[in-house]
Amino acid sequence: MKRFFSIILISILVVLSVPFNVFSSASDIVMPNDFAIVSNAVYLENLDTGRVVFEKNADEKVYPASTTKIMTSALALEMCESPESTIATVPFDIWDEFVGMNISTAGLSRGEELSITELVHCMMLQSANEAASTVADFFGREEFISAMNSKAKELGCKQTHFSNPHGLFGEDHYTTASDMAKITKWALGVDNFLEISEKARYTLRETNKNGEKILATTILLQDPYSKYYTPYVKGVKTGTLNQSGRCLVTIAEKNNMTYLLVLMGAPLEPTSGFWDASNSAFNETRLIYDWVFSNTHLENIINYDTPITEVPVKYSKKRDALVLYPYGDLYALLNNSKDELPEVYYELDLPENIEAPVHNSQVIGSAKVYADDILIGEVDLISREEIEYSWFSMVMSKMTDVFTSRPAVIIYIAVLLLIVLYVLYIVLTIKKNKKRS
Repeated sequence: MKRFFSIILISILVVLSVPFNVFSSASDIVMPNDFAIVSNAVYLENLDTGRVVFEKNADEKVYPASTTKIMTSALALEMCESPESTIATVPFDIWDEFVGMNISTAGLSRGEELSITELVHCMMLQSANEAASTVADFFGREEFISAMNSKAKELGCKQTHFSNPHGLFGEDHYTTASDMAKITKWALGVDNFLEISEKARYTLRETNKNGEKILATTILLQDPYSKYYTPYVKGVKTGTLNQSGRCLVTIAEKNNMTYLLVLMGAPLEPTSGFWDASNSAFNETRLIYDWVFSNTHLENIINYDTPITEVPVKYSKKRDALVLYPYGDLYALLNNSKDELPEVYYELDLPENIEAPVHNSQVIGSAKVYADDILIGEVDLISREEIEYSWFSMVMSKMTDVFTSRPAVIIYIAVLLLIVLYVLYIVLTIKKNKKRS
């Protein structure tokens, strides 16, 4: 009876909590029709929730140009135990690969010695192609390019293949906007990658071949000295080729939200917009970010104090059910102008019961959280109390299990049948005796 009323109580609590745990889904966040997105491929994701807010041709094959250096730089940092002290030498044939090409460069010299960290600065800020080749040659060019492709496959990239470390055009060097987003999210977690990519300037020390020099970012959106400066943009990489158009991968932080935006194939020619006759990729990036930051916000829909469900407890003297709570918070991306709120519900993964003792903060199961059939996230479900083990309850429970088990029921039936047969035997014997008398 106690357990029955506990179930009723928790059900009421969950029902009463619904109005406070509902939200509009990101599927309601729709870019206005009058936004003329000129880039060939676009991918916009809210990194706080993992929700993809906008896509355009995000899974179509594109040529990544120098956004390739996101993979090259992050992989080089990951492969080195100490990238700051690991020294690579610029090969003497470094420029043979680039003869007749108009490429981005940091002006490195043959035989120049730089650390992996310094070469990554050259790649990420000034998009230096010779720095990318130097890194690949340091690790073994074929082995490094193979590692690039292996990493892309490991990250779940479905249509990505690298044939060089810098991004110069090749038919077999391609990716997609969504794949580049996967690569960038991994790169952001590599030590020192984000710190390097969001710099506007970097002083390259004097080396054995060149004096001290200043490297400047090609992402003018994050350059305080540029007319394009947009304070909330933090990295990551530009890329430009005739075959690729203008490419730009950025992250932006504003209003306690973080977004990742991948643009591929923006027009090479200047376009009007926020700045007259200006860079199309910068224009489009600013346009999309201003729109999404103005129309979305994060809402804490599940927190530490939200009761989710309960589970039966065995071998406890005082409790026969335990209320479970989420471990940590869960946020949803909301449309600022949405009035109707969809209902939140849970898909639970729980044991049929748990055995005492139970400890505070012990993980018992998990819950997938949905809003209008859209998966918002998954949280672990934990205990918020200590439940002691009771030897007496255990014995009683075991005895109950024994006496209610299938073999016991069969024995009960067999005994009952024997009793019935014995009674029938007695009755028949008595009748028989009466007839004789």
